[in-house]
Amino acid sequence: MEFIPKNAFEQALVSAKSGAISIEDFVKVLMASDVAIPSKTEVRPDSSGFQPLMLEKAGKFLVECFTDMERIGDIGKIAPYCLVMKGEEFLKWLPNEYGILINPGHSVGAEISAAGLAQIISKF
Repeated sequence: MEFIPKNAFEQALVSAKSGAISIEDFVKVLMASDVAIPSKTEVRPDSSGFQPLMLEKAGKFLVECFTDMERIGDIGKIAPYCLVMKGEEFLKWLPNEYGILINPGHSVGAEISAAGLAQIISKF
């Protein structure tokens, strides 16, 4: 199924994957965009109770997140709750040892390691 961008974040992701924009420009859009992070448990207004889905890859953990709530799809059966926050807030909130996996299960997505996130946060 063709991936049709629904928002500026998704358009930037598609453009970065094709080389039409730089990674730095993609990161600027990521930082300013809403990121949807599914949670296995109910998220309270103070963000307590948040239990994101994580994937372990080569001994490293990646938090699953999405460019739009509609992209969550079947993952919503495992994680029926969702926290939405700006990318900058999300990346600064993550523990240093975690990376992110954007749009798992979709044809257009990205993986950013913990080391990559540390570089992004230090520049922005």
